[in-house]
Amino acid sequence: MVSFKYQDVIPEIMDNKHHNDIEYASEVVQVVERDNSKKPSSNVGGPASRGVPSKESIWFDDIKRLRDNWAYHKNVRVELNQILELVFPPKYQQKYHLMAIEFMGLLFEKQVLRGDDIGAFIREKEFSKATFYNVILPRLRRVGMVRLEREAFTHERSKQKYYKKIVRPSTQFSRFWEHVASEYNSLVQTAKARGSD
Repeated sequence: MVSFKYQDVIPEIMDNKHHNDIEYASEVVQVVERDNSKKPSSNVGGPASRGVPSKESIWFDDIKRLRDNWAYHKNVRVELNQILELVFPPKYQQKYHLMAIEFMGLLFEKQVLRGDDIGAFIREKEFSKATFYNVILPRLRRVGMVRLEREAFTHERSKQKYYKKIVRPSTQFSRFWEHVASEYNSLVQTAKARGSD
């Protein structure tokens, strides 16, 4: 989650240094990491007792309840907003969930988004730039729904090569869960076969 100090640092960086939105995101992450490294660790002797950090977890309600709510069937597609409930559960993170739906919808439509595209999207939707770059985009990348790439370009005057970061949809999320599901199904079928011997 974004701390108050985290947010205090962001506007100064954004106004004075950064023009490319995605480069700004990586700079902010570095600033926060440096800031956090100065703080005394509260996890001496093991992890904090408050549970798994939300940024490192996937949310599952009761599977039967999800199945009933989603009304899914092998011939009925699960929609984007439903899948994103696992990443940003609206019960606890409604604002993040709505932002992610809007962003992923645009990304699916365009397939490639550059810094200017994302900046225009944030302004049009009146979303928080800090929230998008500190929470939404990193989380979508970590779970494998988007990937960040570098696009080379040459400055006209200096002829020096630079890189812009771009965002594309990723299938890592689906490939991972397909593999997990396949392996679990294999374990269940193997156990059944052994039990019937």
